[in-house]
Amino acid sequence: MKRRVRQPEEIEHHDRWLVSYSDFITLLFAFFVVMYSSSSVNQSKYSQLSSSMNSAFNPTKSKSLDNKEPGGSTENSEFKDKQISKIPAIIDPILSSKSKNNLALIKMEKDLTKALKPLILAGKIGVSQTPRGIRIDIKDSYLFNPGSTKIANTEGLDTLEQIAPILLNSGQSIAIEGHTDNAPIKNKSFPSNWELSAIRATTVLNVFSQKGISEDRLSASGFGASRPIASNDTAESKASNRRVSIMILRDKAEQPGSDLLQTKGE
Repeated sequence: MKRRVRQPEEIEHHDRWLVSYSDFITLLFAFFVVMYSSSSVNQSKYSQLSSSMNSAFNPTKSKSLDNKEPGGSTENSEFKDKQISKIPAIIDPILSSKSKNNLALIKMEKDLTKALKPLILAGKIGVSQTPRGIRIDIKDSYLFNPGSTKIANTEGLDTLEQIAPILLNSGQSIAIEGHTDNAPIKNKSFPSNWELSAIRATTVLNVFSQKGISEDRLSASGFGASRPIASNDTAESKASNRRVSIMILRDKAEQPGSDLLQTKGE
């Protein structure tokens, strides 16, 4: 009969949790080391980025930086870092030109509104900003007698001569438009409203031309009753539609003869 050997009892270690705890602390320390190393700045790559940006935006200074030996002093590194803050902003010349143009038109509108304020309050003239530029609407009764293309009174002529210096200093192109109501006209002088509106616009153009505004900035068009701003249902709305509009153009693409100038340039 075999004799059973009694196994010794295992001794319970109450401090075994320290092994797991030390492993956890080690892993946590390794994690923070990795995080710190990944967040630190790579000075070499930073210097290369600074040098490449300087060579792109400031070729003259970049040459002097490239002549310095790599791994130079701290002063050299600080000098390169300062160059980033000195990189000029890239400004689109087209956008810059448009911004200046818009500011000039805003100022011109204020000048016109100030100069023509009594007539604006009297309802004889209107000044407004449109997508095309500044529009000055003058009621035809303030300039012309019914069915006539000659400026009827000195007050209307004085107003045009008051507007001319403001337009003269602007440099913008000016499109003068004649408009009528929908009442037909037919006589020996004007077969229709088209001729009447066109000649009235040309009359205003001649006044501006005589005041020194260059002819290549001026154009005149007659639209008859095709572009009403009111319904033509009442006498008041018809009077609003009979007008001469002076457009100070915002876009150079709309300037008179710009398509011809482009063709010549090609």
